[in-house]
Amino acid sequence: MRLPIYAYFPTLAVLAGSLLSSCSSADSNSTPATPKTAAAQFPFGAKVDSLNGIAGHTFGQPVSAFPKMRLLPISPGELSRTYSEEEVAGAKATGWFGKHRPQVPTQLYWFLDDKFSQFRAVGDAATLRAEAIYLLGPGQAQGQYQLFWDGSRARAVFSEQARGFGREGTLDVLSKPLEAELAAKKQALLKADNDE
Repeated sequence: MRLPIYAYFPTLAVLAGSLLSSCSSADSNSTPATPKTAAAQFPFGAKVDSLNGIAGHTFGQPVSAFPKMRLLPISPGELSRTYSEEEVAGAKATGWFGKHRPQVPTQLYWFLDDKFSQFRAVGDAATLRAEAIYLLGPGQAQGQYQLFWDGSRARAVFSEQARGFGREGTLDVLSKPLEAELAAKKQALLKADNDE
């Protein structure tokens, strides 16, 4: 015995409804929404997070991963150690910062508990600005002479000022987790001093 065609409609409607609801719920909970949220939260931080250090070195690497480093004098109470890269006569410069040492003569590296935590370069503003934008993207302007990149794992700031007859630029790149670790260590020392 054959059922009339209208008898199948409720079954088809239920099947179609369940298929549509499963498709729409998958789309509303899909993972692409997460990166959009992260991008909205850190709109100028994708590249600084991706680099997570400087070209050739990531935050957290030990001093031994950096050849030719020289420890600078330590200030009393300083928890991190500051190094500069030594120039070796006759050695071929590598990487952008090595090759541009004449334009960017000051290059400092900070280490917290033997983990690379911060980098600073100081030199010709135009040269340094162009490299910062190349590495990190356009950044967020904070006035005419400052660019800022803020990610979830790293932060960078480029600033420039008049110096002599030219302009001097400074690029700071730091690890946010290691910055928080340093702040916690300083807070613990302060608390210990206050408890005595």
